[in-house]
Amino acid sequence: MELQLTVDLSAIRRNVAAVRASTGREALLMVKADGYGHGMERVALALEDDVAAFGVATLEEGLRLRRSGVGKCILVCICSADEVLPAAESGLTVAVADESTLEEVERLSKFGIAPDFHVKIDTGMHRLGFPSESAGEIAERMAKSGLRPAGVYSHLRSPNGEQVKAFAQAAAEFKEVFPDVVSHLASSSSLEMQDALFDMVRIGHAAYKGAMKVTSRVVAVRQVRRDECVGYGETRVSRDCNLAVVFGGYFDGVQRENPSCVVIRGRKCPCVGSVCMDMFAVDTGDFVAECGETVVLVGGELSAEEVATERNTVDYTVMTGWHGRVQRIFEDDQSRGKRKS
Repeated sequence: MELQLTVDLSAIRRNVAAVRASTGREALLMVKADGYGHGMERVALALEDDVAAFGVATLEEGLRLRRSGVGKCILVCICSADEVLPAAESGLTVAVADESTLEEVERLSKFGIAPDFHVKIDTGMHRLGFPSESAGEIAERMAKSGLRPAGVYSHLRSPNGEQVKAFAQAAAEFKEVFPDVVSHLASSSSLEMQDALFDMVRIGHAAYKGAMKVTSRVVAVRQVRRDECVGYGETRVSRDCNLAVVFGGYFDGVQRENPSCVVIRGRKCPCVGSVCMDMFAVDTGDFVAECGETVVLVGGELSAEEVATERNTVDYTVMTGWHGRVQRIFEDDQSRGKRKS
């Protein structure tokens, strides 16, 4: 028995097309964290003709995409100096964000084996990147070393005008030295900021909106009376109620703390008692569920945003949190059917 996680690849494709149309820019699609939980390889292969590049967090993720047959540019956003050579050998594009990584790219360039790279600029998030005020100096240094960056970018901590101004200046300084360098700043939360669009946009959340549905099944039905216990511990119900016991627990990504409602027969049913490792109970109200009935945990009539609000978190954690006994099913209009992972 497994949870069913259905990914609508056509929905992702439509979302990407909508972003490209609304911004007038090409898109770099972030597929890190296993495609935000949607399946990194399958998403990338399905969207390769729709985007300019893909973005991943780590070298290992980039190598996975290459092994799956993805030939398009893959930007590795967190890359240490000792990973530059293996990235180059696999045709990956690396983010150069610190002195040690830049020195390694300079060293490899002397042997003609340096990878393509994008320069990361820190405009105020203070995670990775060269300080924005040093952009001109870094650009001149790269030119003297014979390097030609393919891109220059930064990351917004929020839709922030001051960061946009700082990056605009840094990007201009790079373009003075490298006119063809691709600049990118805007991500899903800042697509409406016209001055943040630059040459390309990076999208993650905006691409995956509404593309995931997670379902389970009712495995047992119970009627309990007021003050009776449900599950582990001493959690007691405050009234007589009908319960549906649903397969899936915290091993599978059903959150134990602040569990959210599920949907059965189009009706929301709140969790009762504690979420266990393999199952949990919900109150079905005035109707009695049937064993085998479908239970929607997220998707369709129960959006990831709504689930996140109930759990007091963000929808990124909802999308990326499914694991354990979960079977992925991919739907795609272009392939006219469903395929299981």
